[in-house]
Formats: sequence, structure tokens, C-alpha cells
Amino acid sequence: MLKIGITGNIASGKSLFEKYLKNAGFPVLCLDSVTHFLYENDIRLKEFLLKKFNTFERLKISSLVFRDVKLKKELEDFIYPLILDKMEEFFDKNRFEKILFVSAAVLFEAGFNKYFDKIVLILSNRDTRIQRLMKRSGLSYLQAVLRVDSQINEEDKIPLSDFVIENLGTEEELRQKTDDFVKKILKKH
Repeated sequence: MLKIGITGNIASGKSLFEKYLKNAGFPVLCLDSVTHFLYENDIRLKEFLLKKFNTFERLKISSLVFRDVKLKKELEDFIYPLILDKMEEFFDKNRFEKILFVSAAVLFEAGFNKYFDKIVLILSNRDTRIQRLMKRSGLSYLQAVLRVDSQINEEDKIPLSDFVIENLGTEEELRQKTDDFVKKILKKH
């Protein structure tokens, strides 16, 4: 089984890339979705959030952690093992598949890259990502900048990645790049 990690900074186009992979028939796990699931359903996480932040509201929590590095680290230290458990379940459930994909915006930041054979980086420029984030999430410019700037610079991720796909154009252009990537992967494996 070939395990491929997908990463890219927030609002780079990872979700669209994932969608195209799913449409091509590949098993894909989005760790952002896993995190959302955990926030809604995991009692251990709820107890932690209530004790630490006195709320379950993700918007309130994120506004706090994106301003306080120590709080952010505490939350990550608690939630990352829960996310890894879900990822291991996905690997086990799909153990007979030839190729599996897992996406995470913070793949390198969380140290999750060590669980993958190959890494795909989806790139898009900072200004485009800020505008996409403001549009899709209704964030202010400052809120969007805080989220964008909380991640490792994209340029620093390039040498850590096996494949780099630039998403600077249309959705159709990204779909074509995804198709080309799939053909390349299937040819090798």
C-alpha cells in the first residue's frame, strides 16, 4: 500500500484536489474533517475544551489559539493523538487498497509527514489564499492573515515534498493537473 500525504497551506486548493481524487476512485481521508468530527463527537476533547477554553465554539477557540502560541500548542498536543488514531483506523480499513491519500493543512507542522511514503504539496500564493479564506469562511482580513501566517511558509515545504502542484488558475486547470498526477502515480505503482 502506498500512503500519500496531501498538504498545502490553508485555502490552497487541497479540498478540490481531494474531490478530484475521490472522483477518480481513490480512498481519501481529510484530517480537517476528522478534526471537525472530533470537535462534535469526542467526549475527551469536549471535556478538554470546556476546561481549557470554557466553550465548545470553534470560532471562539480559534480566535484565542491563533493569538496565543502556548494555547495553540496545548490544543495541538491534546488533539493530534486523537487525529492519529482516526488516521490509523483509515489505514487499517483500507489496507487492501493500492494507494491511499490523506490530506492535512498542517502535515509538516504536526509531524504527520513521517506516516507517508510520498507527499504532494498544493501551492497557491499568499494573497490568493487570504482572499479565498475571507470569501469561504467570512473572516476579516486580519483573521484570515492570522490563519495563513500561522503555518510554515509554502516555500519551505517545497523541498520536503515529492510532488508540487501549483493551483494558481481555474478549477479546470487543477482538475487537469490532478489527472496528470494520477497517471504519473499509477504508472509508477
